[in-house]
Amino acid sequence: MSAGSLEDASAEPMDELRRLAYRLMPIDQRAAEAVHSIVGSLTAPLQVLVAGRSGVGRSAVVRLLESDNRAARRVGGAPVIPTETRAFDVPGAIDPDLTHHCVVYVVVDGIRDVDRRAARRLSDRGLVVVNKADRVGDGWEAAVGRATEIAHELGTATVPLVALTGEGGGAFFDALARIVEAQWWRRVDGMRAVLERVAAGADADEAGAQDEVERYLGADSGVTFAATAALVRPELKEFVAAAPALPETVDEALRCATWWGGQAQREHPSWPDAVSLVQRAYVRRWASLGGRPAGSEGAP
Repeated sequence: MSAGSLEDASAEPMDELRRLAYRLMPIDQRAAEAVHSIVGSLTAPLQVLVAGRSGVGRSAVVRLLESDNRAARRVGGAPVIPTETRAFDVPGAIDPDLTHHCVVYVVVDGIRDVDRRAARRLSDRGLVVVNKADRVGDGWEAAVGRATEIAHELGTATVPLVALTGEGGGAFFDALARIVEAQWWRRVDGMRAVLERVAAGADADEAGAQDEVERYLGADSGVTFAATAALVRPELKEFVAAAPALPETVDEALRCATWWGGQAQREHPSWPDAVSLVQRAYVRRWASLGGRPAGSEGAP
């Protein structure tokens, strides 16, 4: 919900999760283990599958990912692991399953039906790379134009790249970072429901465990963490596109809280909790920037 980096947005709530597990250990071991498991799932490796037909340069793309610091960084504490898949379109073989992973799908200038089928299944988890872009047309501008044509045809983000030399690496790593970070936030998005179940299932004789979990969920960092994750949901995509920009001032935060509050008043039967959660987070942001406490005159 802040305008900062993922590391800035995740550091405090991740530390709070670890502290929550530590506090729960002497109260309710099962609850503590459940929170430890959440931390483990958020810091587990994020696998990036590098896929495509034989001869398009999958191995070169993997080597580029393994050798460049921009890909080697951790995302929310999770290491990014590039993995080359088997080749697509091999006679007698089943094409690799790209489900549930971030994907870099590698093509060259000429794309085939198998590329179209694979790329169209990627949604926002994938990036198409036109490798060997130095062989496309006359100069880099032609390669960028060809990537734009392929993006329109496939409906998937597409960038040109020369994996052997790293040319085009800036746009490639920027696009991949957005995809990997969104995948990490999807992990976070499932965390709140798990914590709510942990609180509900805490030992009846150990009320302190339930209190600790609910205190985390209700804290500013917990609400903001969960709301930021909710924003990556496909059903909120149109809301995010229409919403005011991320706030940096109290007035901007008020504008965001008011806008999302308006959406929360409408009928959104499939995702009312997510919209309300985002609105709550912006109210917290507004208050942290100096807005009047909730309940006073002028509060959103």
